[in-house]
Amino acid sequence: MYVAELDRSWLHTPFAGPGMLVTTTEQIEALARSCHYVYVDPQRSAPEALPALDNPTTSVPAPANGSFTAARNTLAEVVQRLADAVQDARHHGRIDLPPLQRAAFSLVNEVLAHQDACLWLIRLNGARGLLYRRSLGTAIHAVVFGRQIGLDHTELGHLALGGLLLDIGKITVPVPILAKPSELNAAERWFVDRHVQQGFSMVRLSDTVDTRVTEMVLGHHERIDGSGYPRRLGGTEIPLFARVAGIVDTFDAITLNRRYAAAMSAHDALRYLNHERGQRFDAALVDEFVHALGVYPTGTRVQLVDGTRGIVCAQNPEWPLRPTVLLTHDKDGERLEPPRLVPAGIGGHIARALDPASPEHEPATLERAIAEQ
Repeated sequence: MYVAELDRSWLHTPFAGPGMLVTTTEQIEALARSCHYVYVDPQRSAPEALPALDNPTTSVPAPANGSFTAARNTLAEVVQRLADAVQDARHHGRIDLPPLQRAAFSLVNEVLAHQDACLWLIRLNGARGLLYRRSLGTAIHAVVFGRQIGLDHTELGHLALGGLLLDIGKITVPVPILAKPSELNAAERWFVDRHVQQGFSMVRLSDTVDTRVTEMVLGHHERIDGSGYPRRLGGTEIPLFARVAGIVDTFDAITLNRRYAAAMSAHDALRYLNHERGQRFDAALVDEFVHALGVYPTGTRVQLVDGTRGIVCAQNPEWPLRPTVLLTHDKDGERLEPPRLVPAGIGGHIARALDPASPEHEPATLERAIAEQ
């Protein structure tokens, strides 16, 4: 059989790649040591291998059911620790950070092990309450981003903790202001903007917090053109972790429905960031963020050129424009039963990203379908 792609980059394995014809037991054993699964291309495999490839796309785990379970349990635990921290902040004006720090490192380990599953779950299911969902989504995207730019495990833990705490200061903003569907007046805007300073004041009281975490909380609304707040910093005056925080916070925010704006698809959100690269956001970091998530990030609902529709469920760096897609609807809009998995680089090209709020896609149905592949 011809192995066209792996479940990870070829650079992380002993194989030359990309692509290899498997002809020996030794090669299979070597693949098993490096990968959980591989993608086989029937057209490039030997004819005698074809009987075993009658339906090669139906047994590909992307991601596997076990990764969903592990990721869901970890995310639930992180949200519980975050809820405890919010209660501390409301009642005492400070946060008991060690439990949340431990949860942040658990989140790092989970994202490193099951990145696509974590991104899938946060895109489709979220968490209780917008504050918790935003905190969790920002932290996950920050870890994915940090992994891309080569940060070590400790640094990723600081990124995750900073992501969880970015908006902790919003607990001081009156609920009617946060829920207001129309444009804020000057006084209301002042209350919202001061959440940065309020959050910074809470977080820095901890003796165990790293400086980079407080930099994220204080600087995630700064912009490299100097148009941000609260200190109007510009360029590299903004610490690296704060520049990372500004990108992931913006991305996560605009991919969710808010009181004043409908959600963008993750693909369109990346296009927005790319449009602002070098102006409001660090150009080199935006490039790395796009590489980290893929052109069509996991969880993006897409339409292929043949009219079929589905959802991106796994990335492959070798084919950034052709990730693994779970097809859920045929070209006439009829639901596919069962859904069909198209491995990265093997199937059709993506024509466009779809509205993330499309009603025909039920998160639970999609998760169940991919888990059964």
